[in-house]
Amino acid sequence: MATYPLAKLIGLRSHRVDEAQRARLLAQKKVEQAQTAIKKKIQEIEDYKIWKEEETVRRYDSVMFKELSNEAFEKFKQDLANLNIGELKLEDELRVLKKDEETLKTELEKAKEVVKQATADLNKLEEHKKIWLEMQRIELERKEESELEDFHTKKNEF
Repeated sequence: MATYPLAKLIGLRSHRVDEAQRARLLAQKKVEQAQTAIKKKIQEIEDYKIWKEEETVRRYDSVMFKELSNEAFEKFKQDLANLNIGELKLEDELRVLKKDEETLKTELEKAKEVVKQATADLNKLEEHKKIWLEMQRIELERKEESELEDFHTKKNEF
C-alpha cells in the first residue's frame, strides 16, 4: 500500500500542537506566578499597615509632653507623611502587579486558542488520512476483483 502523501504535514502539525501546548503551560505558569506575587504584595501591605499604626503610636509617644522646635515638629510631620507615602507606594506596586496579571491572563487565553486551533488542524488532517486509507483499501480491493475477473479458466470440453 502507498504511503500517505501528507505524512510529513501530520508530523509538522503534531509538532505545532506540542509547541502550542508548551506555550500554554508557560503562560499558565506566568499567571500563577503573578497571582502568587499579588498575594505576597497584599500580605506585605497588610503587614505594613499594622506596622505603620504601631510606628505612629510609638512616634507620638516619643514626642508626647515634649516641647519641639518648629523644625523638629515639621520633621515629625514629614516622617508621619512618609509612612503614608510608603503605604501608597506598596498599593501602586499592587496595582501594577494586577495589571500585569490581566495582561498575562489575556496571553494565556490567546495561547489556549492557539492550542485549540492547532489541535483542530491536526485532527482535520488525521481525519483526511483515515478517509484516504479507506479509499486506498477500496481501490486495492477493486483491483484484486478486477484481476480475478480477467482470469478465466479453460473449460474442459468433452
